[in-house]
Amino acid sequence: MSDPALIRQHFHEMIQRPEPEIDLARAALLVAAENDPNLDVDTEMARLETWARELEHRIEPGWNNLQRLARLRTFMYEHLGFKGDVRGYYSPANSMLHSVMTRRLGIPLTLSIVFMEIGWRIGVPFEGVGFPGHFLVRLAGEPGDLLLDPYDHGASVHEEDCRRMIELTTGGTVPYDPSMIRSLGKRDMIARLLFNLKVACLKAGDDVGALSAVERLLLLHPDEPPELRDRGLLLYRMDRYREARVSLASYLRARPDALDREVVERHLAALQMMLAAPPAKQE
Repeated sequence: MSDPALIRQHFHEMIQRPEPEIDLARAALLVAAENDPNLDVDTEMARLETWARELEHRIEPGWNNLQRLARLRTFMYEHLGFKGDVRGYYSPANSMLHSVMTRRLGIPLTLSIVFMEIGWRIGVPFEGVGFPGHFLVRLAGEPGDLLLDPYDHGASVHEEDCRRMIELTTGGTVPYDPSMIRSLGKRDMIARLLFNLKVACLKAGDDVGALSAVERLLLLHPDEPPELRDRGLLLYRMDRYREARVSLASYLRARPDALDREVVERHLAALQMMLAAPPAKQE
């Protein structure tokens, strides 16, 4: 599947499904496929299935979820060799699931997706947890609200760990709140994946990749003001002035009291001048 329009269509169809019917791994691979035309989504899905079958052979039928979790940790981090990417944390590759699966390196969210997808296939009731700055996984149904950190070999995470992480992430400006460890749906996980990819592409100077991420975020959350603004600014940089003007004007209509209103208005004024200027003569 290398046609970007077809990939986008399949992604859109996937995220329109009812939440229980969304295939998280396939949606994440469709995100990656738009950035990497050589990706074969079905091949990567088959790789997940192969890992799950291999793990299933290492599990006794009567094992409970904690026993299955212990074997999953050993399988994923010792047998397969997954680990957190410390050196290239902000690389776009860490937000593309097939790359994470190949390199066995990733960031908290993408490692969590692999962790949950294998776990779901062996019957472990995992849920994604949208902790700010560091995605986590919940093992549902266990006493004490068992949280896990797939970026750290699936280690257990306690409230004190969460307090410390949010302090490090925000420099102590935001206090820990229990709402930070609420479970997320699959659609919100994909939105977070796309946001991470957008940021990574911007850091890498890849405006095309960043715009692609923004446009898919707008498929998930149409008329989301920050994404309308970012889309407009990216289109401006790419000399797509008419589209940029529409997007930035939509942002200001949605956020009339935006703190960056003056900056955006200056961009709109510049766009208006460029669009009103006569075309340059050919010589």
